[in-house]
Amino acid sequence: MEVIEIGRLDDDQYEFNGYTHIRYTARALMENEKGQFGFLHITGEDLFGERDHLETVGGGLEEGETLQETIKREIGEEAGFEVLSCKYVGTILDAYNIIQRITCSSFFHCKVNTMDSKETHRTEEEQELISEIVWLYPDEALDWLDNRAEHKVDKLVQRRDAMALRYYLEHL
Repeated sequence: MEVIEIGRLDDDQYEFNGYTHIRYTARALMENEKGQFGFLHITGEDLFGERDHLETVGGGLEEGETLQETIKREIGEEAGFEVLSCKYVGTILDAYNIIQRITCSSFFHCKVNTMDSKETHRTEEEQELISEIVWLYPDEALDWLDNRAEHKVDKLVQRRDAMALRYYLEHL
C-alpha cells in the first residue's frame, strides 16, 4: 500500500515534553446506508482531562495484523457493525504531548451494515468514555468537528478527524 500523507498536526494544547514513542493506528470514516458518517461520542474524564467530542472509530495495530484487519476488528469491537467495503484514504501524523507520543493514523473509508449490529467488545475504558454513536451527514459532521470543541483533547481529536473527512470528500 502506497502511503498518502494527508497532513501533520502538532499538539498546541498541552506542554511539550518530548516524544518517547510512535503508535500506529487504523481509523474509520464509517459510512452507513444513508450516506451518514458515524462517530463515537466520547464523554468523561481521563489523563487528558475532561472530554466531550466526536471521534472516528479506530485503534492500535496488533501484532501480525494488517491495517485493514485492524480497522475491521475495531469497527466490530467499538461499534458492532460488519464492514461491507473498506478503502484506504490516507495517513495523518499527529502529536500528543501529554503522553509523549506521535500517532500515525491510517484512515479508511468503510461502508458498514447498520441493519444487523452485533454486540460490541469495548475495553473497560471505552465502556466508560463512549456514550453513543452519532450519525451525521458530511456537512453536519464537519460543522461539529470544526466548531464544537470545548476542551483541549476535543480540539486535538476533532481537528484530526475533520482533516481526514475533508480530504476524503475532496479527493475520493
